[in-house]
Amino acid sequence: MSTRNDLFHYVQCGLDNVWLTSGVEVTETEYGKGFRISNAGELHEAIAKSIINGSRRLRGQEARFLRVLLNLSQEAMAKILGVDRATVIRWERSREKTLSMMQDIAVRTTYAARHKGDDFLLSVIKELQDADEESHGGAYRQVFEASNQGWREKRAA
Repeated sequence: MSTRNDLFHYVQCGLDNVWLTSGVEVTETEYGKGFRISNAGELHEAIAKSIINGSRRLRGQEARFLRVLLNLSQEAMAKILGVDRATVIRWERSREKTLSMMQDIAVRTTYAARHKGDDFLLSVIKELQDADEESHGGAYRQVFEASNQGWREKRAA
């Protein structure tokens, strides 16, 4: 917890770039300095809105902030985005590294769709993922065969 020119560095939200000008009550407790954020939920929504409307690519710490705000596990977020859990873990551990353009778009879109209570976009994504899993039986395979005319893909019967 640090202050700079009457600004409160709000690192407790998990982001290193959030400073507050007001709405913070700092008190002395038997365990040291404590603080209380007024309307913390509203503040977190404002931070999230700033993140998803921002022009720079998301960093791992921002992806984590949005995931936590949506109350999703790393596994649930990975499933929604069509990546494995290890990928989400890597983003979040690499706090400063930016996500790829497509990962960034996917995280922003997921937050925007879930935040407004409009699960339409997510249902479309889920339908596509389910259709892909169904048509490929969970393990996509391309089989090739050699013939007198050369190698070619063998189509399923």
